[in-house]
Amino acid sequence: LKLQFLYFIGRMVSIEPCKGFWRDLGLRFESDKRTLMWVVIYHVLTIVVWKLWWDMGALLKVLSVAMCAFWSFLGATITHNAIHVPLFDNMYSNSFFQIALSHTYGWPVSALVPGHNLSHHKFTNTAKDAMRPQRMQYKWNLLNYLLFPIITASQIAASDKAYMMDQKDKNRPIWKQYLVEAVSFYSVQVLLAVYCPEKWFCVVFLPQLYAKYQIIAMNILQHDGCPPSHEDPVNNSRNFVGAFINYMTFNNGYHTIHHTNPGWHWSRLADAHNKLVAPKIHPNLDQENMLSYLFTAHIYPGKRLMYDGSEYVTPPPEKDESWYNGTSETYSDLAKGD
Repeated sequence: LKLQFLYFIGRMVSIEPCKGFWRDLGLRFESDKRTLMWVVIYHVLTIVVWKLWWDMGALLKVLSVAMCAFWSFLGATITHNAIHVPLFDNMYSNSFFQIALSHTYGWPVSALVPGHNLSHHKFTNTAKDAMRPQRMQYKWNLLNYLLFPIITASQIAASDKAYMMDQKDKNRPIWKQYLVEAVSFYSVQVLLAVYCPEKWFCVVFLPQLYAKYQIIAMNILQHDGCPPSHEDPVNNSRNFVGAFINYMTFNNGYHTIHHTNPGWHWSRLADAHNKLVAPKIHPNLDQENMLSYLFTAHIYPGKRLMYDGSEYVTPPPEKDESWYNGTSETYSDLAKGD
């Protein structure tokens, strides 16, 4: 088994094209070799940290947990891409990959579909968008960022449950896939927690909690102060166009073009953004550095603004509207995916 694992990894990092190998595996896009490698890196890193935990000093433990959290977050960005455009032609390969991703970012992957694909993407920044940032109305803008994931998660839980229960009643494939992911994920979490509570909490739970927290918090960075998509198809999203963040997160920084064409593979987004979005979008919505924007917008001076730099207009409080209409749609692959 060990030799087979080493052979598999060796083929992945080989400089040879390995076209026959990847074709047999069913991988759709050459660029997703790196996607698979990122997932492998997370799991190898986590295993190494787990194994060496008792031999580490306090500082090395903190740094190791931070590294695991960073790679788990990268797994969350991969999860986002995968629920829009599946990596494989083969249904079973996609199913196995989503199980692996569930153990990477710390949640059953299919559970992200209702709140993200079917609510946020279809009804961006409206009352039917479970992840709209305008629900946050604290005067101190840092609180809007820090509390957004907590408040949002509690708001979307009921709708997500209703969606999944309906899929169960209708015996749809996404329910079966969700069930496989959930049983696998929770079983491993319980086993690790029982086996060694401290290592589970520090090496697995905390990094994955950060990944889930940050992937939700990204939404307020990308959409706060922007109009709904139906009012402005260009200025509805904020982009982070730095080379490093987009290399590490597979072009998740190019958010406007992703909302316009959710079924496009991530490898197309940079060129498409430069050609189709950059000439039209307000310059404030193309930010070079996400951390710099985060600091300026939420810490110092920390003033909440509209996307064009004008005073933020606080909307009146609005109740969530139900977005679910019994749809069987799960992925965005065929939506504007040409």
